Amino acid sequence: MREFDENVILESDDIILRYLKEEDAHAIFHNINNDREVLRYYVDRYVEKEEDFSLVEMIRKFKESEKYIFAIVLKDNNIVIGNILQCNVPTAVMNTVELGYAIGKAYWNKGYMTKALKMMIEFMFENGVHKVTSCHITDNKASGRVMEKCGMIKEGIKIDDIYYRDRYWDTVNYYILNSR
Repeated sequence: MREFDENVILESDDIILRYLKEEDAHAIFHNINNDREVLRYYVDRYVEKEEDFSLVEMIRKFKESEKYIFAIVLKDNNIVIGNILQCNVPTAVMNTVELGYAIGKAYWNKGYMTKALKMMIEFMFENGVHKVTSCHITDNKASGRVMEKCGMIKEGIKIDDIYYRDRYWDTVNYYILNSR
């Protein structure tokens, strides 16, 4: 992968992907971490009070490991509606990147997540990644549709793949290869 650059900005006609900032905590709290419905399938912790929520440590860890975690921002009003992230760093042996994402439920079914995922996949390919993967908890069929709309192919189901909210969950795994 090319050299890490936290200042990169990806744009479409209606959204911007830019590195997550500490100032995004309010929007991420309200759209994701304080919404049990969003967290039903997104593996992160529920936070009751905004004063108990911070992005500082997460951003520090992502920067240290040179992974991308982008805010998904509406272009017309600069509102942060979710995030999309690189779960791992590719190596010479495993030139694969897994992507994860979450978006506030007020923005579901509007095409934003599909657009953000397409942009992120293209960014990874431009940076030399060979294979991009993503997965969803089996019950989260909407996330699978997002992956399919991005050209990702269902690779299979992993049984008891993640432990979240006091139980194991199966995941449906998707991939797309860089054809360049």
